[in-house]
Amino acid sequence: MPVMKNDNDLHGNRVVRSDDNNSNQSTAGTEQYRASRKEQEKESAKQAVQKSGKTAGAAVGAYLGGSAGAKIGAEVGDRIAKSKIGKRVGDNLSKNPLARKALAKANDSGALDKANKATDVLTSLPGEGGGAGEAANTAKTGAAGEAANASNGTGDTLNPPKKTPSKPDFLGEDDNQEEKPGSSIFEGIISGKLAVKISIATFVIGIFLLILFFIGIAQSAGVISSYDAAFGVSSTTGGETGGVDYSTSDPEAQAFFDRVNEVKQSFQSQGKSFDAVYVAGVYAVLNQEDNGITYDDMTTSAITDIVNAMFYEGYNSFSEDTFRENLISNIFPSYFPGKKKSYYESLAEQVFSYYEQYRDLIGATASNCGSIGSCVYEIKGFYYANRGNVAVNMTVTDLKVRLMQCGGSFGSGDWNTPLEDEELIPFEQYILGVAYQEIGPSSPDEAIKAQMVAARSFALARPTAMNNANGKKLEEENGQWILQLSSCVADQVFCNPNLGCSAANDGEQYGTVHSGTSYPIKLKDPLPADSKLRTLANDTMGEVVVNEQGYIMSTNYASKIQHQFIDLANSGLSYKQILLQVYGGQGATDIDEMSCNKGSGSGCNSTGSTGPYSGWKQADPAWGNVPLGYSGDTIAGAGCLVTSVAMLIAKSGVDVNVEGEFNPGTFVQALNQVGGFSGAALIWGSVSRVAPNFQYVGKAYVSGQSRQQKYDTLKNLLDQGYYVTAEVFSGNSGLTYGTHWVAIDAVSGDDFLMMDPGSQATVLWQEYNWANTSEFAYYKVV
Repeated sequence: MPVMKNDNDLHGNRVVRSDDNNSNQSTAGTEQYRASRKEQEKESAKQAVQKSGKTAGAAVGAYLGGSAGAKIGAEVGDRIAKSKIGKRVGDNLSKNPLARKALAKANDSGALDKANKATDVLTSLPGEGGGAGEAANTAKTGAAGEAANASNGTGDTLNPPKKTPSKPDFLGEDDNQEEKPGSSIFEGIISGKLAVKISIATFVIGIFLLILFFIGIAQSAGVISSYDAAFGVSSTTGGETGGVDYSTSDPEAQAFFDRVNEVKQSFQSQGKSFDAVYVAGVYAVLNQEDNGITYDDMTTSAITDIVNAMFYEGYNSFSEDTFRENLISNIFPSYFPGKKKSYYESLAEQVFSYYEQYRDLIGATASNCGSIGSCVYEIKGFYYANRGNVAVNMTVTDLKVRLMQCGGSFGSGDWNTPLEDEELIPFEQYILGVAYQEIGPSSPDEAIKAQMVAARSFALARPTAMNNANGKKLEEENGQWILQLSSCVADQVFCNPNLGCSAANDGEQYGTVHSGTSYPIKLKDPLPADSKLRTLANDTMGEVVVNEQGYIMSTNYASKIQHQFIDLANSGLSYKQILLQVYGGQGATDIDEMSCNKGSGSGCNSTGSTGPYSGWKQADPAWGNVPLGYSGDTIAGAGCLVTSVAMLIAKSGVDVNVEGEFNPGTFVQALNQVGGFSGAALIWGSVSRVAPNFQYVGKAYVSGQSRQQKYDTLKNLLDQGYYVTAEVFSGNSGLTYGTHWVAIDAVSGDDFLMMDPGSQATVLWQEYNWANTSEFAYYKVV
């Protein structure tokens, strides 16, 4: 817990108390496993790069100068691999999910160790070239041969027919070049027969990088080809591909992908959503069992049967259990009749395994835990007990936190250098992570809320308190607002709620704190998906302590103050009362809430906002039969838009002119009384006749734009605090089954959380093809 001597003192006497019940905190199962495995893959991939360096160097050396050259080349390649450039290559490759998995697989299988043994054979043999063939044969029996066969299935690339290799032009001629002994430490590689026009070191580096590149490409291509169907249906239906720009030259395959997309759109029009990768999984298993089953056999009727198997009769929600049972009892028996039940069970499990392996391959997770919404901070300035008001006029949107190294007694790093392998963190997620580490979920709810508001105020005021020295800053970088803070007790301790955290043990109170649990001192596991901290963070989003002039206060806090939070909460005070009592003597007069678009309070496996409105469906029997004006249509049949608007009104918390409880039914009844519909179409401006402080602003038309353009437009609307509905498909865009609208809940990575009146889905473009999103209509609270 932070104790700051004064606002200008960098080294505060801060005490971090791990949550007393930390040992009892369960992990978020699958999320923790994936995060752990990702870290293991990264490390294994980096090891693979180092091992590849030795073999790559030997290969170049052997080409240039037989076994003697191979020995020197191996040493050079090994040094390069372990140098800064080699480490940088390893870092970059380990961040690419496909390259990371390919290299990790090669390393973990022992493939590269076998290749290095072959290198040892080559470099230990005497003479100019006698060992090359034997080494190649040795390598062929190991990983390199396996990799070659795995990548293309043909050719003995490590034992080619004997012939004189043709050298690249840039290596020069053999016979007419005069050696210049001593001009380069690498000339020993040439064995007196070949002089080069470029540095051998540069050549070795280039070949080394090329070998790594082609290993990654070959391995990745092999992996991707195993999931052609998954990549194809995902790309065509607007699903996740992990950044892979997939296309196929097979017209039969593309026709299958298009049929899946048509079926998906048809089911969406019925309010039923599913992940098309499951269909790809069924096809992949069928084709594996019987190569005679091809893409052409996956007719629209066959695909529809597979999708129908995902839904329990009479329900619109995808059910994994229902799908599994129908695969076992209906789908697979129709293709392979007369088999034992255990056979069908095995095939069903392969479908789900295919689905999970594809999502793991592309780095996807069940949901995005990272985003809980965003706020617009209208900052007049800051108040410091020893300095008074400091005017700083700025409007901060979509704020991200950059974690910096810790120096002095707090860590072994440099204050002005960002931590490696740490991504920018959304500010509201940062506050959640600080509360997770500093006060912990075992504390009373009101104390935790007080902690969150104090941490938010302190963080925003910190750079100005430090005069932007020692790495602290709050400013805009190329259109992105960045807050830089040190990742240790010198500022605040952030524990990544989705990855957990561990300390480097390099300074005071464990020193630098990192995301993940791979550092020497493990502090906490990932925060469980259903932790109350996630909800409390959502409840207090954007709130700061201000003085009478509306300046954000620098709310220093320490273990003593946190104990006050807890004691006052136990005495029955609310978090706002707690904060005003604790900081009132310093001039605190109010808790100000910024303009925020609040997202999911439950984090992982989220269903959107936590209020009951988030689950409203247009077909709910409680209001499904309420008519829309005098059109003859009902909410159940044509009320997706008005249900979406009702959800946003409820989320905003504005007052409404309705009798009884507010819900889509009472909302439509009130609209009917004020002429809110033209036919069955909602008159946008009529909404404020029912909710006076919820006013229609306008529309943003995005039909025909790229995914990134649509993303930027929608995110900009949310960042400005607007409440947005999105048209996710329309009869006007070439589809013949009508129009559907959803309520946008929050930004979620490179996608958005939504509240869908027609399905249980919560991720916008994972559910609906981004290409069919045609417009956004937005409201504001006044």
